[in-house]
Amino acid sequence: MFPRFASIRCFPLQQFGTVPNSHSFPFSFLTYCTIASNTDIDERLNRPHRVNSIRNLKNVDAALNFFQKMVTMNPLPTVKDFNLLVSFVVKMKHYETSISLIKHFCSLDVKPNVITLNIVINCLCRLCHTPFAFSVLGIMFKIGLEPTVVTLTTIVNGLCVEGNVAEAVNLVGHMEKMGYQPDSHTYGTIINGLCKTGDTSSAIRFLRKMEERNCKAQVIVYSMIIDSLCKDRLVSEALNLCSEMVGKGIQPNIVTYTCLIHGLCNSSRWKEAATLLNEMMQKEIYPNVQTFNILVDALCKEGLLMGAKSIIAYMVQMGEEPNVVTYNSLISGYCLQNLMKEAMKVFDLIVNKGCLPDIVTYSSLIHGWCKVKDIDKAISLLGDMVNKGLHPDVVIWNTLIGGFCNARKPLAAKELFFTMHKHGQLPNLQTCGIILDGLFKCHFHSEAISLFREMEKMSLDLNIVIYSIMLREMCSSGKLKDAQELFSCLPAKGLKVNVYTYTIMIQGLCKEGLLDEAEDLLMKMEEDGCLADMCTYNVLVQGLLRRKDFSRSRKYLQIMKAKGFLADATTTELLIHYFSGNEGHNDLQEFLQKTV
Repeated sequence: MFPRFASIRCFPLQQFGTVPNSHSFPFSFLTYCTIASNTDIDERLNRPHRVNSIRNLKNVDAALNFFQKMVTMNPLPTVKDFNLLVSFVVKMKHYETSISLIKHFCSLDVKPNVITLNIVINCLCRLCHTPFAFSVLGIMFKIGLEPTVVTLTTIVNGLCVEGNVAEAVNLVGHMEKMGYQPDSHTYGTIINGLCKTGDTSSAIRFLRKMEERNCKAQVIVYSMIIDSLCKDRLVSEALNLCSEMVGKGIQPNIVTYTCLIHGLCNSSRWKEAATLLNEMMQKEIYPNVQTFNILVDALCKEGLLMGAKSIIAYMVQMGEEPNVVTYNSLISGYCLQNLMKEAMKVFDLIVNKGCLPDIVTYSSLIHGWCKVKDIDKAISLLGDMVNKGLHPDVVIWNTLIGGFCNARKPLAAKELFFTMHKHGQLPNLQTCGIILDGLFKCHFHSEAISLFREMEKMSLDLNIVIYSIMLREMCSSGKLKDAQELFSCLPAKGLKVNVYTYTIMIQGLCKEGLLDEAEDLLMKMEEDGCLADMCTYNVLVQGLLRRKDFSRSRKYLQIMKAKGFLADATTTELLIHYFSGNEGHNDLQEFLQKTV
């Protein structure tokens, strides 16, 4: 057949799933292609009129009606005409319909060509069925059609879309071994996939490879990498790459400038962002809504609300209408500064403009009202969003539950906890932590423990943070035995005890005067590979000082000094209290110099 295809047959296609045979392939495509391969169709005299009709189609229904006319023509139109029609359907994103149409005309002895099967491969990749796309590639070999760079690049893109970027890179390598020269679209596809997965360094390597192969990168490719560098906080490197691009005669566009401005704003490099904004406008590249939104959002996050409002005013002056994203940034900025009346004015403005508030709008406002402990207004907004058909996510529920707890209404928070599922949301670990912590802080210990037991029965995958909250409160409320029992069960639950959890237990033991047990636990944690931190040592030293065990206090203070740990305010206060009641200030000064 084609010698250079030998290596593609060695490409590990089986890792993408079993290659379907003519019966298992969903569209029985091999059968139709094989039948059609026996017939040749000549060009028709009325083809220009037919092509013009296809190009003037307005919608999918019109395309389907025209297809029905085509399949009843005698003689049948050429495969080129059918490809043109199906390409229109593909552009309308009706991928399954496109495959069905190809299946139909192939069954009528219209011989598919490479373009036909490229369309099928593209549709399958768009439907995230890349394994079947490889199957069609196999069909091409079987019926004697030679895949093109477009064929393979389409599969590369499909792999990237499905997140199999490493396999896409491997396929590009196989393409080169087969004698195909990847083009700018192939490289652009790979670079886009790598940037989306955060592998910026590999994306840059492919850019350099493009240059080595004399394959000129377009501004869109550079913009992808510049955006990825900015997301990695490598803004200086992004600026350097932009300068390199300009040096090669490739001018930045609105996307390039917007990415760089975003990166500079996120790094608080305001003057450079302003300079870049001026530069792009001098080149008659004017900011769009996205550019303005980036500026507004960055200023609001920095608390520079007047600057954000000035940008919005300028935005309107430039003929760009602020959208819900713009207003959401302003609302969030007001909420961060507890300026809830101003935030609600912006909300009313959104509604009056007919710009529908979204879940982000409500989330910011609910968080703002909870922060200022006006729970009634937060609940009112929850009702408003539900009435408008918006579904509060788990973040909003967590905000409300935390708001009720902070407003000293933990039982109402508990009620919300059990209401979430009615709105299609299940509590996550953060929800569990917020409600348990709130109940304990409001001294509803029995309710908290009862809820914790219910959480365990709910098969929630509780983590060490949740158990640490329970241990902390059990120890602080004098229920050390219960805490020890729970602590001993943690390994059996598959949980790795961390330094924070050990410190809680050491503090609990010290509080009950069980200093030997506290010291033993310190040694055990280090034997288990969990190194005590500054907080752990301070907690132990404080326990020893409170029990007047100065000898061991000195020992651990010396260990702390050797490790570079400092005595905290409580430890220092206890030391001063101890010495002022015993040996005097001179001894204190000498001791502190030696040990602290």
